[in-house]
Amino acid sequence: MLHRVLLLLSLLFAFTHAEAAPETSTQVREGWIRLAPPTAKVMAGYLTIDNTGSEDVVISEVRSADFGAIEIHEMTMQDGVMRMRRVAELRVPAGGHVTLEPGGLHLMLFRPQRSLPAGSKVDIRLITAGGELTATIEVRAAAT
Repeated sequence: MLHRVLLLLSLLFAFTHAEAAPETSTQVREGWIRLAPPTAKVMAGYLTIDNTGSEDVVISEVRSADFGAIEIHEMTMQDGVMRMRRVAELRVPAGGHVTLEPGGLHLMLFRPQRSLPAGSKVDIRLITAGGELTATIEVRAAAT
């Protein structure tokens, strides 16, 4: 009887632990936030998201305690005019990656909650249907 109880508890633990496991097939790299004047109410962030898994990953939201709100935006050229629009979700293809960079997809970081001089570290959370992905990115001057 004790053997069966221990087996049942082991299976229950394994099942709950597997359900809570983070997505290890998706990773963030090369993340940075463009340095802005101290009074700026909006900043821009860039990063690359790699997905080595066999299914697409859809990012529906980005959060950080250091900002009042974060949105994913895309810049496109239309009729000779550069336009920016909010993107509702970001799909990272299976076995692929998505790069957020100046002039294209990027993060719009609204209402900084603290001073963010060069070298500051910011923790962000990318929310997916399967959980969330966390990363620490650094504030720095734009690359030349």
